[in-house]
Amino acid sequence: MLRVLFNEPKRVDSGLLLEAGNAVRVYIEHLESRENNHVTSEYAKYHRQAIWSKGFIDALDELEQSKYCCERYAELIHKAFLEEMDAQEMESYHRFVYFYKNGLIRLFSILDKLGTFMNDLFELKTETLKSRFSYFTVLRRMHEKHIHGSLEVQLYNLKMDHKAALDRLRNQRNMEIHYINAEMLDDLLQKEPYPGDRIHVENVRSNVVDLQQGFDMACRTLLIAFTYITANVAKG
Repeated sequence: MLRVLFNEPKRVDSGLLLEAGNAVRVYIEHLESRENNHVTSEYAKYHRQAIWSKGFIDALDELEQSKYCCERYAELIHKAFLEEMDAQEMESYHRFVYFYKNGLIRLFSILDKLGTFMNDLFELKTETLKSRFSYFTVLRRMHEKHIHGSLEVQLYNLKMDHKAALDRLRNQRNMEIHYINAEMLDDLLQKEPYPGDRIHVENVRSNVVDLQQGFDMACRTLLIAFTYITANVAKG
């Protein structure tokens, strides 16, 4: 959809995006194929799982579009200081920041929605420990209760493989949502600022690399989770 901003054709899914989406679709098809066999007491749960699962496909699409726009506008940013940018580069920078923020929020939204989904599916009752919990809390709950251990190990290892980038992205997401936005944080972290100092923008290239890491992690997480669930839970 957003590729129209760059006069480009609609995206054709491939790679991790396609693999993750297909893993979710296979699970949805399985749920729908068994719809008539669900006993009345279980129908609401299966219906809820199907609706949530469809939401992951839309969420991945939105994350990929935000990441793509972020990357494209980053290509147009060459100056390290706002004062050195002309009007066109400044506009590209503001658009980069918009889509980068959007990508941050959508990335962790996908993970936390998956946490809610698995908490419901596996009946982990994480909400009894923490009313508002994250995906990472659910992974700890699975580990502590020894529930679906092989899945938990795969997801934990994947998280650790992307830990450095995820930590940076999560800190920026938290600052954006709970405290101040990412640009203001960058300003505050400048060493010994003085009145009249130029405003140094964040490391645009580094942020793009981190967001790509986050996107890859989200795709692989959904791929692993839904492949496992279809094979070991849905058919159980």
